[in-house]
Amino acid sequence: MKVFLALLLIVNVAFAAFQWLLPYEQLFVEKKKIPAAVELKLLSEAKVEIVSEKKVVAEATAKEAAAKVEKPAQIKQEVLVFEDSSDKRVCYTIGPFKDKERAVEISGRYSGKRAETELKSSLEKDYQGVMVYIGGHKTRDEAIRTANGLAKKGIRDHIIVNNPETPNILSLGVFGLKKNADKLAARVKKLGFKAETELRYRERTIYWLYAEQSSETEYLLLLDDADYDTGISQIPTECLPT
Repeated sequence: MKVFLALLLIVNVAFAAFQWLLPYEQLFVEKKKIPAAVELKLLSEAKVEIVSEKKVVAEATAKEAAAKVEKPAQIKQEVLVFEDSSDKRVCYTIGPFKDKERAVEISGRYSGKRAETELKSSLEKDYQGVMVYIGGHKTRDEAIRTANGLAKKGIRDHIIVNNPETPNILSLGVFGLKKNADKLAARVKKLGFKAETELRYRERTIYWLYAEQSSETEYLLLLDDADYDTGISQIPTECLPT
């Protein structure tokens, strides 16, 4: 009995050692299931469209050609400006002239060179300066009495001016610089007189020459140094309608 138990113990120890050295998964290998073969179907039975190789190549070529086609660039409409070459004239204005005789003399220079000229005039105001005066006199005698009163206080330069709007003005002088006029007016006021200042202009006629010449001939410039020194110049201008 003891021998049997000893053998049984040895067998159990041996089996335990065998299991420890060789795992259970290697001892009982499970066979993998092989999937069943997929049932094959004909293309005609699967309702799949059969596309020929020629059709595939043709479609690919068409797409490639469409991709290379660029959209036409937007055409910008440009307005072409054509110069009017029908007018064969060159026009300019010469002046200003303070006296008509000088304008007529220079007009003759251009007329002699086959340039058409036309004399034009305008009324302009010529600045003279700032006048210091004492107004408010109803008669000339009143203006004379004011002048005598100023003379007694050392101011003897005066003149009586009669304008249609303001008669019997006692003018004390016209000054080119306003500061000089203001200085005299302040002095007269301190003496007890009501002095005033006024800008003075003189209307006069100014003359201009309008000239035309052919653009196919040499440009005329017939002014000399004396003309330029007196402020006369030749200014290009737009030609008048014919």
